[in-house]
Amino acid sequence: MAPDPSRQDPAIESSIPRHFTVKRTRPKRAGAGYAPPYPSYSVRFAEGVSNLVCAFLGVQSRAPLSHEAKVASAGMWELCANEDGPMSREHAVHTDEQGFDNQVIIAYWDDVDAYGRWFKKHRDALIGAGLEPSDYGRWIEAVTPEARGFETLYSSNTFPEGAARMATGGFTGEIQEHGYWGSMRDRLPIAQTDALEPVGDPVVPRNPGIVRVEPHDNLAVIRSGQDWSLCDDAERASYFSHVEPQLKAGMDFLTTEGASIGCYANRYMTSSDGNGNVLEQSFGLSFWHSLEDMERWAESHPTHVAIFRSAMTFLQANAGARLRLSHEVAVVSRDQQYYEYNNCHAGTGMLGARRPLGTATPGTRI
Repeated sequence: MAPDPSRQDPAIESSIPRHFTVKRTRPKRAGAGYAPPYPSYSVRFAEGVSNLVCAFLGVQSRAPLSHEAKVASAGMWELCANEDGPMSREHAVHTDEQGFDNQVIIAYWDDVDAYGRWFKKHRDALIGAGLEPSDYGRWIEAVTPEARGFETLYSSNTFPEGAARMATGGFTGEIQEHGYWGSMRDRLPIAQTDALEPVGDPVVPRNPGIVRVEPHDNLAVIRSGQDWSLCDDAERASYFSHVEPQLKAGMDFLTTEGASIGCYANRYMTSSDGNGNVLEQSFGLSFWHSLEDMERWAESHPTHVAIFRSAMTFLQANAGARLRLSHEVAVVSRDQQYYEYNNCHAGTGMLGARRPLGTATPGTRI
């Protein structure tokens, strides 16, 4: 992408905070003269934060979600209010490709020690250890990336979404590293010196009962969302006519065929209030073999190219669009991941990593 002279502005800053800035041994994708074509922002966490925590606490049953599953999810929500609980928590819902409804709590911490104490105390209750098998499943998926291994991108600096809700340093000014392929890696502080290549393969035991997946080093996780709650009628109609169908097609591809390109698991979720009412927000959550696999899909795969083109057409046709976009990516070591499932079907989350990359999602319950 050619530099835009009108965007040359000394106030534009790096997404990478100063205390994480080091001499690069791995070059940026954008040249020294690059200027972003439109404003975007990241967020700043407290300088003393070494690791972040994002935990997804889910229940599932055949649609519609059973009463027992809803009660279990409510219990998980209450546990989050206990001592050392998350700084931020929210609800989302999802009907997966096997016809199971999932209700999910997304919980964030900026203190990995507090999370560790909380999780040690409540793990058994969260996963349902010791309970008789029932008509619903429970799952825990949690990552604790180094702050250096985490990056964010927002189209607006007026809505703290996801991890931004615990960013005590608030939003950055306009950032430089966006608007070009490869900018995701350029926003990761750790990628200044680390190629972030994956090491090993996930191991999914076949034992009955509670199953814990053993992951590998440098697995990549992305949450990428959209919020249309402020859109006027015309903008909303344009989004749902042109952008959302392409987005859904891309999410469906990652869910059912993503293993062919290095995506272990994907969910296209809708935010909710926890009482059965959906909000005007959605997001994709996916787990990838590597950051490079994710980059390759974004840059060249037909499903993402279609999403990108429809989004650009939408933005050109809707000057001053009020659609708000958010994005957060973590690259995590083996010991910064925790995946555990109880009575879930075999395609749930990282259970699907049992299949070799390049195959379809299994559909049988474990």
